[in-house]
Order: sequence, then structure tokens, then C-alpha cells
Amino acid sequence: MQIGYGKMSGCAVAAMSAVAEHHQAGTALNSADIAKLRNLSQPLVAKVMGSLSMAGYLTGTRGPGGGYRLAKAPETIRIYDIVSVFEGVESELECPFGPGYCGHHTPCPMHETLATLQHGYIQELKRCRLDMFAKPANHSDPSVG
Repeated sequence: MQIGYGKMSGCAVAAMSAVAEHHQAGTALNSADIAKLRNLSQPLVAKVMGSLSMAGYLTGTRGPGGGYRLAKAPETIRIYDIVSVFEGVESELECPFGPGYCGHHTPCPMHETLATLQHGYIQELKRCRLDMFAKPANHSDPSVG
């Protein structure tokens, strides 16, 4: 178990939040737009957007004026859903005593604390939805879109 998420998931949440900010206006954002808005690597953004499209969270169009839009209403997409595309969010706890200790022996002294943290982390990821970002962006670059 990892409390927190990795680089790909972090990029995905940041990229999806940018797309959600432009959802109401119906503006499509390409990977270069998103990378610029969120100060991310464009190749990494392109990679995560492809994965999120395949998972059904985005639609993409090619060519001039193309880009990504949310495939679902922002209030239906949880941060948990995005992170789950890239991480084993509900994976087994990693015991500080080593792999396989908890569950085969008396639980280690950290077991309950780690289980509580993991549960809280998962619940927060499930509670937070993209609609929290779906207001028109007031800090975005006016040249985007």
C-alpha cells in the first residue's frame, strides 16, 4: 500500500482538473495546452490522456481545434477513478516488518494505524469529484482553447 499516489496519477489528476475547468465552456484542450496550464511534461500528459481516454473518462478529437473533453459529467468522475487507472489504490498494506508479515503473524504495531490511514485515503479519493474543478478557470492562459 502506498498512501499518496505516483507521478502518473498526479499528472492524470492535474490534467483532468484542467479539462474539468474548461468543461462548462465546452473547450477542448490538447496535451500541449494542458502541459502549459499545469506546468507538466507534454509527453507525460499525452501518455496519461491516452490511458484516461481508453478508460472512458475522456473523448479526444484530432486535428486543428481538436483536443480532449470529459466523456462524463464532472460530478460523476471521482479522483479515485482517475488514480485507479494508474495505481492499485486498494492494494494490500505493506507491513514495515516486511512483505507478508501482517496476515501471517500477529499484526505489527503499525498495522491498525496504517489500515486506518489507507481507509481514510481511499474514502477521500472517493469523496472528491472533478466537479470541484468544473468552474470556469480564471487563472488560465487566455491563448489556450
